[in-house]
Amino acid sequence: MSDALARHGDRFAARVFTVAERAYADGRGNRDEAYAARFAAKEATSKALGAPRGIGWHDVEVIPAVTGERGPTVVLRGRAREVAEQRGVAQVMISITHAGGVAAAVAIAVGT
Repeated sequence: MSDALARHGDRFAARVFTVAERAYADGRGNRDEAYAARFAAKEATSKALGAPRGIGWHDVEVIPAVTGERGPTVVLRGRAREVAEQRGVAQVMISITHAGGVAAAVAIAVGT
């Protein structure tokens, strides 16, 4: 992620991340890790939905945890939302970790 951000900068970030995701990551001390974690969560969410074609990067938005919540949440829009509805997915739960320049995420699609 660090290489992609260094090479393509804001153009890459704007193509892959929503305004809210960019604001969150840009405000973190570990900016590149925050971007990498959101990227991993978007990929994990797509795979949890069956990795269908046509899901855009902005169709999956990672919202940071709010005080009192268990962790970050995912908002599905556009094609991602359509796929979730078609497959009976009511919610996608995610877990994100990042440290030392490495990020990983797991997503679970939960049915109705």
